[in-house]
This record gives sequence, C-alpha cells and structure tokens, in this order.
Amino acid sequence: MCFSLHTGGVLTEGVLAAYLARIGVPEPLVLDAEALRGLHRAHLMAVPFENLSIHLGEPVSLNEADLIDKIVGRRRGGFCYELNGAFACLLERLGAVVRRVSARVYGDDGTPGPPFDHLALVVRLPDGTGPWLADVGFGSHSTYPLLADARSGQADPSGRWTTSGRPAGGSRPRRSRISPGPSSVHGSPRTAGSLSAGAS
Repeated sequence: MCFSLHTGGVLTEGVLAAYLARIGVPEPLVLDAEALRGLHRAHLMAVPFENLSIHLGEPVSLNEADLIDKIVGRRRGGFCYELNGAFACLLERLGAVVRRVSARVYGDDGTPGPPFDHLALVVRLPDGTGPWLADVGFGSHSTYPLLADARSGQADPSGRWTTSGRPAGGSRPRRSRISPGPSSVHGSPRTAGSLSAGAS
C-alpha cells in the first residue's frame, strides 16, 4: 500500500495534539534544530520498535491514517516503515520538508543487507537547515538526528557519530566505539508510493 506525502487531512489539530501527547512533548513554537532533537528523542523513548503485527499475521498498512491510528490511537509501536512513516507525517505537519529514503542495514560482517530493508528520513527544517538524517525506527541508531552533510564527529548520548558520503548521494552513519555494532546506509530517495510493507 502507499500513502500520500501530504498530511493535511490526517493530522488535524486534535490528532496533532494527541501525537505530541503520545510522545510527551508540547508543540514546538518553531521547528528548529533544537525542537527536532527533542521530538526525535521523545519519539524514541515513547514509541517502541516492535514487529508483533508481522508475527501475529495482522494486516500491515503504510497508509498515513493507519500509521497514526496504530501509534497514536492504539498506543502501539511498529517497525521502521511504520515508525519513520508516522514521524515523517508529524514533521511535515509541523512544517518540515521530509524525504523518505530507502536504507540498507550493515551486518556485523560489514556487508549491507538487501535494498529497501529499512526506511529513514532526510529532513529540511522550515529555517532551511539540514539535511538532517532522522531515524526513529532503528534500535541502535543515534538518539538525536544527525546532520547528514557533517563529516566531523557528532556527539550523541549513544556515542560519537560520523557520516560518510556514498556515490548514490546517500550517507552512512557510523558510531565511533570499540565494537560499533550494526550501522545503516541511507540513500536512494523513494517516493512514498514505492514503499511497501514487508521490510523492517
């Protein structure tokens, strides 16, 4: 299934207020870098990664209204396409320009997983800053969004992160630690209509 890139009808004032209450933050007066950081962290802390629907054989929909209902109305978590899809709706409603991008998760052996294995977000804020790499659907990613074009290390509660460019225009965030664990490569802008349930 596909969903619209425009959230006009889904996130009404009431639903926006409920979403912000779900993640425990007030509506930001201005969506700037600090507000984005707060929203990103709050989402990670309040909305868990879970793929129970897949294991229970429940239908999975990436329709905006269904994403918002699951995360806000039913207070469930979701997998990357659901979590980042809903977060994109929230950010767009607050004035950001959001690109949904396919991503590949790198395994312990350093090889990337299959294409479309993950969904991440590239965010430009209303003040023109960015692009920010936002990812609330990957368990071991950064606590805060990463400035995608910054090549120097970025401090984060989860460690120090660097991004490196990729030939296709994407970036690969890496955590600087003794045993870094999996990381992900983000690239390949996707239209929302080309995304389908089934990746995590």
